[in-house]
Amino acid sequence: MKPIGEIEEELANKALPILGYKPSSKIKRGPIGILISIICIVIVYRELNSAGII
Repeated sequence: MKPIGEIEEELANKALPILGYKPSSKIKRGPIGILISIICIVIVYRELNSAGII
């Protein structure tokens, strides 16, 4: 089983051509990452609610 850091690094390398930049773990753990997570949760909740799942 691979360590989480190694898996994150591989995913960041795969996302580089799509996003145009390499996502960093430091960004995810900072205030920007928390804000992005909250926005994503709200979007997912809204989509599930409109689909009638929640």
